[in-house]
Amino acid sequence: MSAPDKLHYLRIPEGHGARAEAVRMTYVLSGRPYVDVLHPIPDAGAAVAGKNPFKQFPFVETPSGEHVYQTLAIMHHAAHGTPAWPSDPAQLTKALSVAVGGYDLYQAFAGFSADDANAKKKFEERSVPKYLGALGEIYSKRPFAAGETPCFADCIAREAIAWVVRRNPTAKAFFEGNASLVAFQKRFDEYPVMKAFLERQAAARRVDDSV
Repeated sequence: MSAPDKLHYLRIPEGHGARAEAVRMTYVLSGRPYVDVLHPIPDAGAAVAGKNPFKQFPFVETPSGEHVYQTLAIMHHAAHGTPAWPSDPAQLTKALSVAVGGYDLYQAFAGFSADDANAKKKFEERSVPKYLGALGEIYSKRPFAAGETPCFADCIAREAIAWVVRRNPTAKAFFEGNASLVAFQKRFDEYPVMKAFLERQAAARRVDDSV
């Protein structure tokens, strides 16, 4: 087996992996090795300097010393040539539609402060039904984003859904009332390699909740 990539991310208490978790899931689906390198938030600027022009996390450091940044680019780096990154153009188009939709959901929730009541109300009244409803409609028609097998896009959708459901009661209620979304999460979480990964993560977070 080749040397693992280093996945650099922030140490966020109770963060449940945030954006990095979808990247980890893509590595798992791809069967490619990685190791986490977690940085305390006060050290973030120094950690990313010279590694990512966008000065954001996550970024990946390959065994050759190359740096790969931006979530979709990292996923392509990790997954191309495997079923986790569809090779068929039509399947890839379907996958990208789900991936961008999932990312839009994540951004809609991340785009306002917790104490902004008007933005919160707008998110709950508009973004929740728009994005969760769309993902529910898609997953009512096929098991996974590109068809029968989970891919990188399902990793993004799964984590975006989980992120907002954990933090917003309206999103949680919508999710729990949408049979297609609930069934998708169950299918994804019970996929053998993903089930093993989630069990490892749960065990690790019982020791360190910032993993």
